[in-house]
Amino acid sequence: MKKAILLMLALALICAGCHREPKDISDDPGLDVDDTDWTGTVMYNGEEYRRRTDVKTVLFLGVDNTRTAEFGEDIVGNNGRADAIMLFLADTKTGRTELLTVSRDTITEVDVYDGLGDLQYSRPMQINLQYSYGNSPMRSCFLTQRTVSELLYDARIDGYFSLTMDGIPVIVEEIGGITLTMPEDYTKIDNRYTKGATVTMNGEEAERFVRYRDLNEFGSNEDRNARQSWFVTEMFRQMKAMGDLEGTVERVLDVADDYIETNVDAETLKLLAGSTMDGSYKVPGEVRQGQFHNEFYVDEEGLRELVIKLFYRPVQ
Repeated sequence: MKKAILLMLALALICAGCHREPKDISDDPGLDVDDTDWTGTVMYNGEEYRRRTDVKTVLFLGVDNTRTAEFGEDIVGNNGRADAIMLFLADTKTGRTELLTVSRDTITEVDVYDGLGDLQYSRPMQINLQYSYGNSPMRSCFLTQRTVSELLYDARIDGYFSLTMDGIPVIVEEIGGITLTMPEDYTKIDNRYTKGATVTMNGEEAERFVRYRDLNEFGSNEDRNARQSWFVTEMFRQMKAMGDLEGTVERVLDVADDYIETNVDAETLKLLAGSTMDGSYKVPGEVRQGQFHNEFYVDEEGLRELVIKLFYRPVQ
């Protein structure tokens, strides 16, 4: 397993070269900010809120490949894409976890770097592209973590855990397959996957299940996002049900080590695996047809309300 302390030290070294001022949200309707950012207290719709301190937040990234950028000023955007973006919020007191999904097609400000790690420019584009502009998996994760945090009004994200998609079958095989009862009709993926059918998948089948997307269907990524979020929560639930959670987590981390990049320690991962899912949310907005691809535009008012709900509590 990657050593979290070494990754944190390396992360601290690269932070100095990539700091950006937090978003100015003081002019947003219905919101007055105390201490100029969301790390203090905020006034929302006439009520005062304070950021939660009883929650651990971990960003999960499902990466489409392991190809990394080569060092060179003209090499950019070669580090894969984060096609699954999920934020887990684990309550350290109750042992319950909430899940927030971010559409890979979300249009937001993305920083473009060259292969040497020098910032070239920033412009609105799909958020999944941010991962591709790192010159190592670690830096790609860091850049994506920062961009997701900024999208969520600089909400705190404690760490990241990325898994390349070709690591999915390795994990599923290690836990002896995964059994799912289909909540929807997924016969486009496999004719066995009718609504209500209970199917045990091997590793290869599980990878296809989470990867599949109908490129000819408008907004198909929203269906895939929902499917991926459900799959991950089911995988955690089944790992917990196996018993010996600590041993299971350690075995999974060992066999999938080559596919994982993380700065999260094993205790936090066990907290997530052992917690009970208590709600699933997605960043609100709408899909629009862009010039070349679908584009997801955030409902800012809805997002402000959701950030307050997940990351803040009323001041008593």
